[in-house]
Amino acid sequence: MALKKEGMHWYLTDEEVMFVRNQLAELRTHMNYVPGKWCLSGLNCKPEVMGLSLPDHMPKKVLLRDISLRTALQVNGVSLTKDERVRLLQALSELGVSSFQISMGWRSRGYTMEQMQEEIKICKRLNPDAEVELGGVATTDGIDELLKMGANCASIQGPANYAISSFYGGGEIESMTWAGKDWRNLAHPPKSLDELVERNKPLIDYANRHGMRIKASLNMLHWADEATIERFAREMGNAGAYYISLQDGPGAMSPRAIAYAVLIAKKAAPNTKIAVHCHNTFGLGIERALTAIQAGAEMVECRINGIDSLGGGTDIQVLAGTLEVMYGVDTGLKLDQFTDLRRLGEDIFRYPVERNHPITGEEYYTYSNSTEVDIDPLIHGTIDPSVFGGKWESHIGSITRNWAMLDKLVELDIPVDKAEAEAINKAARAESTIRKRSLTDDEVRNIAMKIKGNK
Repeated sequence: MALKKEGMHWYLTDEEVMFVRNQLAELRTHMNYVPGKWCLSGLNCKPEVMGLSLPDHMPKKVLLRDISLRTALQVNGVSLTKDERVRLLQALSELGVSSFQISMGWRSRGYTMEQMQEEIKICKRLNPDAEVELGGVATTDGIDELLKMGANCASIQGPANYAISSFYGGGEIESMTWAGKDWRNLAHPPKSLDELVERNKPLIDYANRHGMRIKASLNMLHWADEATIERFAREMGNAGAYYISLQDGPGAMSPRAIAYAVLIAKKAAPNTKIAVHCHNTFGLGIERALTAIQAGAEMVECRINGIDSLGGGTDIQVLAGTLEVMYGVDTGLKLDQFTDLRRLGEDIFRYPVERNHPITGEEYYTYSNSTEVDIDPLIHGTIDPSVFGGKWESHIGSITRNWAMLDKLVELDIPVDKAEAEAINKAARAESTIRKRSLTDDEVRNIAMKIKGNK
């Protein structure tokens, strides 16, 4: 077999490629598919989904699992040193996070067993009850490795478009092929729902007998119809999975479609915890997570600053802040550390968030109308920034009013009369327009000194 043909993978035959394409074509018959345009879940616009009636309450508590140490590495240009990974684990533990996924396909990402073992020990030293997951196992040998490293949770993956199992996941088959091994006789990737279910059952049983929790994941969820979600959840619940995870990695499901899937899974597996993994495609990441939680999801996978590939994922600070403040849901996290965590994430990932990013953005709590803030800062502000470890900042820019400038000058201990304040504000507004940003205190001070010096 040639190493590669146009459009083909390195290690698949022509027949295997056609098998994948034929299955995808069959599954697309029930999807929102426009060739060359998009491929979204067929559940999104079904009447029963559009008119879905959700429970009339939120749960009292929900578990937020951080998966930043994995997803950050899926972002172009991001790499984490050993010390950076440890520092993030420390910050997350101090925040109150008690559940982590620290890697998916750890070996293919260049990590050693020793490094994973050390990180797991750190998690458990910081919190003896911490749940630490590594993902991408497909054999009992893989579970044995995780047990040896000290992990107490493992995820077994399975895409709802089963034919892609030969090249989807943690890179196991790619590694086997590169090493010259016959992956077809070693990996046996499931090519149907029947094969996925039958592969997972003994793995769940083996893990349970050795005291390890299993998260059985239905990945690429937007390819699944109701019957697939129901059977997968029922079979995995009956087999003893600790979590059933509905993973909309591409973000191709509407918030109500995610909630619909959660309701199906909960009914099919009432004694199993339902987890969700959502991306921020179309800017709906938080709404997807919220509707999933309202529908009954008990665990949500999140990231610091939403760091992830594609459009990013569920931002742990934004989701927790929304749940705690807006809905009164206990996440167990320390809200006043959110802004510091955002800054740490920016420093390590080198991916800045928007200046007005919800909850923790550097300029989210700026204002230009000082009178309103003096009367009551929660008229427009909604929530005091100290809740999330931030603070109010006066905003001197191109639309600053004279009274706001006068307040800023008093704050800077620069004595002026009204005429001077007006002249300084006029000059500051012009400078801000040229610079296309708000001015720093030092810049305002310099403008004030020049105008006062010219009198």
